[in-house]
Amino acid sequence: MNRTIAPNICNFGPLVMDKATTYTLPNGINIHIASGSEIEVSRLTVALPGGEAESPKPGLAACAAMLLMEGTRRQTGEEIANTLEYNGAWVNTSVSTHYTSITLSSLNDKFFDLLPVIAEMILSATFPKEAALRILQRQAARTDIEHEKVTFLADEAIRPLAFGKSNPLSRTETSEEIKSFTTEEMSAFHNSRLDPTGIHVFFAGNISEAMTQAVNRVFSRFPSRPGIEIRTLIFPSDPTTQIRKDIFREHARQSAVKIMIPAVGRRSDDFVPLRMAVTALGGYFGSRLMLNIREDKGLTYGISAVLLGYSEKSFITVTTQTDGSTKDEVIKLICSEIEKMKDPASYSDDEIKRLSRFLLSNLATILDTPFSRMDYLQTHTYANTPDDYFEQQERFARRLTPEILSEMARRYFDLSKMIVVTAGN
Repeated sequence: MNRTIAPNICNFGPLVMDKATTYTLPNGINIHIASGSEIEVSRLTVALPGGEAESPKPGLAACAAMLLMEGTRRQTGEEIANTLEYNGAWVNTSVSTHYTSITLSSLNDKFFDLLPVIAEMILSATFPKEAALRILQRQAARTDIEHEKVTFLADEAIRPLAFGKSNPLSRTETSEEIKSFTTEEMSAFHNSRLDPTGIHVFFAGNISEAMTQAVNRVFSRFPSRPGIEIRTLIFPSDPTTQIRKDIFREHARQSAVKIMIPAVGRRSDDFVPLRMAVTALGGYFGSRLMLNIREDKGLTYGISAVLLGYSEKSFITVTTQTDGSTKDEVIKLICSEIEKMKDPASYSDDEIKRLSRFLLSNLATILDTPFSRMDYLQTHTYANTPDDYFEQQERFARRLTPEILSEMARRYFDLSKMIVVTAGN
């Protein structure tokens, strides 16, 4: 091997997303299965309808989910923990905009003993008061710590400005509110989401027919009951002038900068190419913001741009931290890069190739394992993306041009609608 000669760089061949096996049980629960792993492991995720948007109070959905592992009618929280540890398995919970997920990761030969435990946690959690007090105090302490961070303060301030004050995603929990949650209201919220027709089960790994039958058998027993109403998110009209808010924190070592610009929602034909334009702006290490503000100017350790998407609307979002004395310079540089992207002549062939390969590499990573494919399917379900969303991304990634990216920038990188929040000294 001659190490003085660089290896050839080859383009990706066709990327094909294998469809998961999807069907609906008689009681309405939707089952999704992605198999193919050579290792005898599996991951089962049960997604219950109702997340932060449906939570009666901010933060309550997450606390209620944590309490599912603290005891059922048949087992105490300690017994559940011992069962999981003995079998080398673990369970975690997470809350998204409209769903709460409970995930079991286990070895296949232990799966049959653990599956009934997960079903029991969902159907007959007892929400013990002693465990609730411990969890709420821990969450309250974490919240107090988060409230001291400039990144949190900037995010907390910009959400009502971008999403609207009445939008449930604009709410922020306080430690005192968390400590006031009762087991009765957490239990009531959890039990309101057990309508089988709204539940999704995502099962990935080396899945045998016996494991599939066990899943069908256990989840077919979930009884019918009234369901929770998934909230439609209402966003305000786009601002007609720039909005700026500065939050002062005397002892902060750095200032957080957060910028949001409203744009089209996930169901728009422009969403995929717009997402790629945002990636070119600040979505990977070779992006324009990273190369200019981090690499060239040295004004920040990291800076990123993402397209925060919802069905109804999306938001071009830029986030960074910098010294308080340079935050205005950083904002001007961000605006300058945004304006440059509107000119097709500003794109080099190397930038287009680099971006295309980055996007295709990310898509190829999704195809690696049944777990990554199932992650994609979960996101597709949660975000209600189009059925051909993967194919759209591959198609645009392969035919990227300066004209496509500059057209997206001209249409949606509208600085007159920009919302800016800084927090720090």
